[in-house]
Amino acid sequence: MSNIIEISSGQSVSIKGVSTATSSIKIKEPSTAVSITGVIASASASGDKTFTFTQSSASATWNINHNLGKKPSVSIADSADTLIHGAVSYTDLNNLTISLSAPTSGSAYLN
Repeated sequence: MSNIIEISSGQSVSIKGVSTATSSIKIKEPSTAVSITGVIASASASGDKTFTFTQSSASATWNINHNLGKKPSVSIADSADTLIHGAVSYTDLNNLTISLSAPTSGSAYLN
């Protein structure tokens, strides 16, 4: 797949929030102005780590050892894959606890 953007003279193009590992721009006319903002390298290119935790038995407290070396963002889904809310407490850069209002099984997605 090619990451080439071709723009002819007189055309206006705005690119925002592009998520890609590599990109190049080919300009056919020297008078064409190009502005690119919000380019984000893909996770594989930047080496960002993720972790998925599965809580198979219902519990109101999920203790997670993720070993990511950071305080990750957390998304929580119940066993029906519905997003739910819980309180996240970071123990250190490799461990966290999720407190839920009721015993629940499901998954936590950390990034």
